[in-house]
Amino acid sequence: MENQKSKVNLRICGNESNVVDLEEVQAVTTPQVEYRKGYYKDDSGESLPTGDFHYNRDGEKSISYQPISHNLLIDKTRTHLANGGFKVVDECHNLAREGKRYFGLFEVTHPTRENSERGTIIGLRNAHDKTFPAGLCAGDAPFVCDNLIFTNNVKLARRHTRNILAELDSVIARTLGKLFTFWGGQDQRIESYKNFDLTNAQVNDLVIRAYKAGAIGKTKVVDVVDQWEKSDHSAFWDRNMNSLYNAFTECYKGNLTALPQRSDALHSVLDAEVGFDLSAFEATQEAELVEAVAVEPANELAVVGNGGLFANGEVPASYYDNEENPF
Repeated sequence: MENQKSKVNLRICGNESNVVDLEEVQAVTTPQVEYRKGYYKDDSGESLPTGDFHYNRDGEKSISYQPISHNLLIDKTRTHLANGGFKVVDECHNLAREGKRYFGLFEVTHPTRENSERGTIIGLRNAHDKTFPAGLCAGDAPFVCDNLIFTNNVKLARRHTRNILAELDSVIARTLGKLFTFWGGQDQRIESYKNFDLTNAQVNDLVIRAYKAGAIGKTKVVDVVDQWEKSDHSAFWDRNMNSLYNAFTECYKGNLTALPQRSDALHSVLDAEVGFDLSAFEATQEAELVEAVAVEPANELAVVGNGGLFANGEVPASYYDNEENPF
C-alpha cells in the first residue's frame, strides 16, 4: 500500500486551468435582478407587451431572475458547516466563462468521522448565465489518488428565482444534514466493492454497460480498461470492484461539470452488480446538522422553485451542462 496522505489534492480533481483564488471569486460582479414584463391580450387573443413590468398582488414588480453572488453561496455553506461541527481542511475554487460559472470544492472533516482512506468533499456550483441552478453535492476521494466521485443522495439544486434568498439557508442545512448518512453508506459501498472479485471478462462487460448508462463517454472506454489492467496506483492492483471503481474515477479527472451525473450512472451499474443498496442506510442516522441550525425548513416541493415542479431536490439532467457545453 502506498503512503497515505491526510488531504485530497483538490486542484487535480477538476480543470486546473480554471483554478483561482477566493479573492478573484469574491470580485466577480453579480448580474442585476431581472423583472417579468407585462402582457395583455388584444381582441384576437394574441399576447402583446404592455411596455411596463408585471406587478404582483402586493404592487411589487415580479422577479423573473434572481441571481446570487458566488460568494454568498460559499459564505452560507461555510456557516452551516461550522454550525454542524464540520471543519474545512482544504478548498479549491474554479471560475469559467469570464466568471459567470463557479465550481468550488471543499474537503471537510467532522469529530464523528474516522476514515484514514478517503476524504469527504463538498462541491458547490453557481451560474450567472442561466445555464444551471445554484447547487451543492457531496462526494469523496481516496487520499492515495485524489479520484473524486459524487453521490446523487446528497445534493441540492435551487434555481435563481424569486424565493432563492429566503430558502437558501434551509436547503443548504437539510442537504448537509444528509452527510452523516452518506458517510456510513459510502463506507459500506466501498467495503462491498472490495469484497467482490472480478475477472477481465466481467470488467469488459461492466465497462460497456457503464458506457451505455452514461457513466463514461465512448472516448474514455479504452482509458478505463487500461487503468484496470495497470492502475497508476498500486493500491488498486487487486482484482475487485473497488479497483474497477477507481479505474473509472481516474478517468473522470478534469471534468467537474459532468461528474455528478457520471457518478450517479456509475453507481447504478456497479451497485447493481454487487447487490448493494445505498438507500438501506438512509434511515440509520438522523440529519443532525439540520437540528443544529435554527432555520425553518422550506416545503420540500418548494425547495427547487419553479412552482414546485421538482420534488425532493431533484432537478432534471437538462439543467446541467454536458460534455458538449463544458464548465
